[in-house]
Amino acid sequence: MPIGNSGSLQIIAGVVLSMMSAYGGGRIHQWYMHGMDRDRAFREGYAHGYQALFPLAARGTRPTPGPAGPATRARQLSDAPVD
Repeated sequence: MPIGNSGSLQIIAGVVLSMMSAYGGGRIHQWYMHGMDRDRAFREGYAHGYQALFPLAARGTRPTPGPAGPATRARQLSDAPVD
């Protein structure tokens, strides 16, 4: 009995084909969203690392005294908000 003559086999084949297509589409969507999440996490982590390490590296430099002298500069550094 060829598949062309049986209506029920055509329906079953159509359902199986649509299920396989939906599964494949879902996997592609999942792969795409996982890639976007990974990129976003990388960008956020990079920004956080930059914001955390730049002030740390800047503290290691010796500040040059301004016109008011080193005491004013030390007071400005102690009044700065810490993240």
